[in-house]
Amino acid sequence: MKKVLSLLVAVLWLAACGGDKAMFKQAQLAASKGDFTKAIQIYSRIIKQNPNHYAAIVNRGVLWERLPVKDAKERAKNRRFAEADYLHAMQVNPNAAEPFNNVGALYVDMGRNADAVFYLSEALARSPNYFTALMNRAIARYHQGRTVDALQDFNSALKLRDDEPLLFLNRGLAYFDSGMFDAALDDFSYLMYLRPNDARAYLERARVFIAMGYPANAYADLQEAVTIQPSYALAYYYMGDLLFRKGEKDQALGMLVRSKELASQYVPTYELMGDMLAMEDPVSATANYMVAKKLDPKNARRYDAKIRMMKTEKGRERVLANRFFPR
Repeated sequence: MKKVLSLLVAVLWLAACGGDKAMFKQAQLAASKGDFTKAIQIYSRIIKQNPNHYAAIVNRGVLWERLPVKDAKERAKNRRFAEADYLHAMQVNPNAAEPFNNVGALYVDMGRNADAVFYLSEALARSPNYFTALMNRAIARYHQGRTVDALQDFNSALKLRDDEPLLFLNRGLAYFDSGMFDAALDDFSYLMYLRPNDARAYLERARVFIAMGYPANAYADLQEAVTIQPSYALAYYYMGDLLFRKGEKDQALGMLVRSKELASQYVPTYELMGDMLAMEDPVSATANYMVAKKLDPKNARRYDAKIRMMKTEKGRERVLANRFFPR
């Protein structure tokens, strides 16, 4: 399962000038208290008085991204406002790197990775040692499938800072997807050193152990992950898979039930449970595939194929073998 990399938060530019200082500080205070709506309103008043107030424009863009939303439509609208502010800031101060980084990070969030790489490269052209831009460009390149280039950016960022947990998380994920398991193991282990109570670090290292053929080590890490974060649905998913492969079917199914309770929209859990139940309870297996199909219609053909295979013993054996005993 491919993981989405965690994106570094866009930089909030904190600078004020002229007679706007009092209002600017009010906006900063409101933002620090989490009242983003009030902060946006104050920055908007500053910009109305001074349309080229660079710091207010950039800050407002950041806050548009952070503003809580009720649905995807509102999020898209706020992103358009943020994008407009960042592009405006580039016109006001074309030599500053921050708005190029911020719009690049925004485009990564929007899936516009080619645009993201362009703007993040522009940020780095203005500030070659800009750690956040290097991290964000690495993430954009990773999403493009340019893993070698992504790793180059991660390694360049590491020369600037060696204490940023997200660097080791993200580089570890890139190493993992490249099949460089020893390197991934090192990064996730170091992430644990930096964040000993980070459940994700244990889960990601468990995934590496699974890929390397060390299920006992993987299970121990997953147990630690759910100790730290009892609501970690994905950890229960992997624990269920490992237990089933050991022949502990009842415990495995119990883990998947727990995973469903915590993340009812997570499609792989339904497919995995269907595969587990294929031989013993094809009716329940079919029901799980049907839920997966409803939640993930773009892959309906795969679930339909498994549903058809539930009708014959040979088909059920094939589903089980393909999942748990691949050649």
